[in-house]
Amino acid sequence: MSLKSWFEKTFPPEEPQQQRAERRAVQGLEAIHWTGSSPGLDIVRNISSTGMYLVTRERWPQGEVNPIRLVYPELNDDSPERQVTLETKSVRWGEDGMGLTFILPETMDLWLWNTDGIVEPPDILNEFRLALALAFLRRICPSAGHELKLLFREGLSNLRIESITSIAHRAEAMVAAEKDFDLLRAPQNVVMRVIKEGSWAEDSTTQQLWAGILATACTPIGDDESNLPYIDLLAELASIDGRLFTVACTKSQKIFASYGAVSAEPVVCSAQELMQIAGAHDLMKIDRNIFQLANLGLLEPRVKSKYFNFEQEANLTPTALGLELFARCQGHRGAPHEYYAALPGNSESPSKGGSAPLT
Repeated sequence: MSLKSWFEKTFPPEEPQQQRAERRAVQGLEAIHWTGSSPGLDIVRNISSTGMYLVTRERWPQGEVNPIRLVYPELNDDSPERQVTLETKSVRWGEDGMGLTFILPETMDLWLWNTDGIVEPPDILNEFRLALALAFLRRICPSAGHELKLLFREGLSNLRIESITSIAHRAEAMVAAEKDFDLLRAPQNVVMRVIKEGSWAEDSTTQQLWAGILATACTPIGDDESNLPYIDLLAELASIDGRLFTVACTKSQKIFASYGAVSAEPVVCSAQELMQIAGAHDLMKIDRNIFQLANLGLLEPRVKSKYFNFEQEANLTPTALGLELFARCQGHRGAPHEYYAALPGNSESPSKGGSAPLT
């Protein structure tokens, strides 16, 4: 045995100690839990990228796993995609509470302390939402992991990040309802198109449409690019377009043909109804939005007068293509008539004339 080998065997190098994640107190950060003898709202004394200390009367057994929702007093948006609920595991007890470690996705990368300034509760929740959305996208599209991280951390504006984060959370909720959801994958070109185009969607209605397209792109093999033409259509929709299109597809009475096609009965809206749907009062602008949807082939064409006024009614009847797109946007991969026939109260039985309106 050489002198070097003897020395290394006798005096092995010390293993480097794992650096503990930085913990900070964030004034106003709280957590809701639903377990134990006193479920309710408790104060988060400090938090890091790996766990937190919760001031509480609870003492969960060591190793027990429970969900925790992070909140703060000023939080007034409780929509699912704006919430942050984390799986936590009890690791230690203290005099006034317990230490919890986070159970996070392997692809998750938290940047809680990317500033030396004061970090507020909204900053913590926003970072968790962003990191969870990024982790989901990296899971369904591992080949784009590096590019996704660059886009989320450097390439997109804060507003676009907020939009695509909401889209990703909505899509993940859809995917999570499927069998073996953790094995589903999506093609890189589809995922990147959804991010680059869908991140411009500012309202929740249009974000939901993008989420469905992303969810239906996830398959066991991960090579389904059939949503690319639908992405081309969605990329043309502004916020008002998305609202009008959604109402047209949800409110219209459906007709099934005996050969499996689905169409819609005429949908006619007054000017007042249009303004309510669009969330706008400019009838000329709304008229242009309807004309845009018709040009895209999503609504039936109408005779367009030179001026639109309060006495007129507008046609919001969706086309077969519009109904097909909308079904995809609701997370349905199969034939459109299967989606609409499965809705509560609907029936697919054709009438003597070959079709039957849905009631």
